[in-house]
Amino acid sequence: MCKTDNIKKDFEIHFRNLLEHEPILMDLIWREIFVLGTAYVVGGFLRDFLIKKESRDIDIIVDIKDTNVHLLDIVKRLNCDFTTNRHGGIKIKLKSITVDIWSLENNWAFKNKIVKLNENDKLNSIAKGCFFNYDALVINLHNFSYNIRYYNEFINTKELNILQKVALYKNQNPTTDANIIRAIYIKNKFNAQFTDNTLKYLISKIDGFQNGFKRILDVKSKYPKYNELSDNLLIDELKKIIISANVIPF
Repeated sequence: MCKTDNIKKDFEIHFRNLLEHEPILMDLIWREIFVLGTAYVVGGFLRDFLIKKESRDIDIIVDIKDTNVHLLDIVKRLNCDFTTNRHGGIKIKLKSITVDIWSLENNWAFKNKIVKLNENDKLNSIAKGCFFNYDALVINLHNFSYNIRYYNEFINTKELNILQKVALYKNQNPTTDANIIRAIYIKNKFNAQFTDNTLKYLISKIDGFQNGFKRILDVKSKYPKYNELSDNLLIDELKKIIISANVIPF
């Protein structure tokens, strides 16, 4: 992992190198977004950089000040291959990487005011808006200030935690099945434990799930990154969580 003092400088070099190889992304960030506001890299791309791993995709959240300007209109001007999803995100397929990009105002947690957006500390707000601590890495592409506090907590404790404890946040998250699969994947990949907050969420979502294994396996099949988690292991872990619901008091 990079030394903390070098993260800003080294990531800037790393990201600029990506832009040089992906002119569409360079146009999007430097000639479009930076004219209107700023942008943040969230999650895996920054984590991969820290552990010196090549990234297949990058998640970018855009903060545009002018409410009359829409991210989709900007992307349409780029003449690139893209699709949209029901959560307001846009997926752009480039030569070497896939870009998932969405606007800050369309982030479901901020849009529904479930997570408070602190205008004076957006880095921390965006980090806390991430579901798991393992994924809570954020870096500002303007000045390369960053927040990896919650990710470091995972690394140091090997405990997978849902950052928000509010039931409304957990119940309204739109990717429940994907969250369950990811939790089990991370637990097994890193020999991690679930915090009580995470385990309580998993129990509430998996309870009575015995007839729903096919559904969750279907969801898993859509995510190649989980191929190393076998279907049998996933089902075994689901059963363990179901059993634990009867023996762990909360």
